[in-house]
Amino acid sequence: MSGYINQASGYVKETVGGLVGSEKMKDEGHSQRTQAIGEQEMQKNKEQRQEQVQEVKEDPSVNKAQGGATAAAGAAQKYLGKLTGNTDKEQQGHQRQAEGTGEKKLNEQKQEKQQQQKSDE
Repeated sequence: MSGYINQASGYVKETVGGLVGSEKMKDEGHSQRTQAIGEQEMQKNKEQRQEQVQEVKEDPSVNKAQGGATAAAGAAQKYLGKLTGNTDKEQQGHQRQAEGTGEKKLNEQKQEKQQQQKSDE
């Protein structure tokens, strides 16, 4: 809201400066108005980027891929633990692999549900 107030205030200052013949006031008003417009655009762009990031975070195909990567990393950790005889590492890898596999399957189901909804429309 303050952006609109600054924009209007700048416009008034610019107009009054023009009417009374004060180039300084006119220039200050113009600067204030254009700065307010720029700040509003930056805020709007920031909000759009945040919405896009949220869409990606909620995208089942992205989360499915992350689950697959987590499962693969867990499998490697489990194998390394087994090779080195480190049972804690092996168990951690097993758990990480299971979590990744679960995440992958959950997002496969979400993806299938989305595709079903699209085909029903």
